[in-house]
Amino acid sequence: MRFWISLFFLLSSLAADIDTLHRWTNSWIAKQLQALDRWLSDSNESIKQRFSVQSSIDTILETKKETRFRFNIRAHLELPRTQKKLHLFFQDYKPNENLDSQSARNVRSSIQNSSFLAGLSYLTSTNISYRAGVRFHKISPDPFLAAEWNDEKRVLDGWLYYGVRIGYYLDRKFDDLFFLNYQHTLGSRTLFAFENDIRYRQRPSSSLEFLHSLKLYHSLGRYTTLTPHIDLYALNDIQTSFKVNYYYVGADYRDIFYRKWLFYELSPAVLWRIENHFEPSYRLMVRFGITFERN
Repeated sequence: MRFWISLFFLLSSLAADIDTLHRWTNSWIAKQLQALDRWLSDSNESIKQRFSVQSSIDTILETKKETRFRFNIRAHLELPRTQKKLHLFFQDYKPNENLDSQSARNVRSSIQNSSFLAGLSYLTSTNISYRAGVRFHKISPDPFLAAEWNDEKRVLDGWLYYGVRIGYYLDRKFDDLFFLNYQHTLGSRTLFAFENDIRYRQRPSSSLEFLHSLKLYHSLGRYTTLTPHIDLYALNDIQTSFKVNYYYVGADYRDIFYRKWLFYELSPAVLWRIENHFEPSYRLMVRFGITFERN
């Protein structure tokens, strides 16, 4: 918690400097991306740029567990001159679907122990996209190829979103995900969602993961959202038979509090974990993040 208190006072005293640094970083990303786009396409035509980079740090407090931290990053960088379908991506790699993924005892370890994906994605004229890149974990590169297909249908006065992502890593082998989400509008500010993920991973141990969520996405204003949700996470691998690992009841409060690019999230929750014999534990996640983008 001292980390967040120090960060708050630092932001308050350096607001003007933060604005300058943010503008400089946005401009630097734009220049590097434009130079790469021109080099790949061999074209100097003037085209509007689009990119988005979001990074955040989580502090996770939970009874019956030590305080943990997690680093998150995701970048989507368009190359509009290169057939207008080629994108660069950089993101943290989630080793599993559960809420404890990539957590560590301090911020530095959470960054050092994280895996990252970097590469190119190609969007076709259909609902299929392709990816090629490398997974980095410390100094161990793991090249991969992936393809994703998704679609949507109108069902029961709502929308059904579904798709599959198939990935093959040279070291980790297959890492596949199937998702099926139903969304229904409840008024002008609220959206009900029933979200389901099934993930198969071949390594380090052959496993199937199941994540099912009931959510209400509620807008409290232009920059503020509240999302209460109920989750169930189950796992089936070669070491254990199918079992529910935890039940989760909580809410995510997100607010963009400075300009349009500094945000925080508060996520209080109650969990019933198998490791605690399904006795309740109480959890609070505090997330602070920054966004760089150009639209």
